Amino acid sequence: METEEPRPKKMQSTGTQIECPMFVMTPEMAKRAKEYADKLTADKKKKADQYIVERDERLWAIGQENCAACYEQKLVEVKKIAGKVEQDAVKEAQKIVEKFQGTPEVGASGSAPESAALEAERSGDQELTSQSK
Repeated sequence: METEEPRPKKMQSTGTQIECPMFVMTPEMAKRAKEYADKLTADKKKKADQYIVERDERLWAIGQENCAACYEQKLVEVKKIAGKVEQDAVKEAQKIVEKFQGTPEVGASGSAPESAALEAERSGDQELTSQSK
């Protein structure tokens, strides 16, 4: 069997500039390359700022002047509603548990608890529909 030579490791950036023997960058070329890169960076920043201005104008046109505050208000409202729903669910679950505790268990089949659960669900549905009206 032939032993394979291990692959050379990938070169990691050491901060040194790699030079190609066929191409020599002159200081003038380096200056132009830097100016070009700076121009691209400035254009990118300018477009990002322009996008933000246009976005704010569109939001203002539809009546959302302070969008961040609007989102904060919506989040507060959603948290309140979620908390209320959670409390209601806990109360309903407690009512169902209390109904189960009050029913005598009949035999090993468990048919009585199942029928009690169905009755509790029906009464809970009726309560919800009467509350929403």
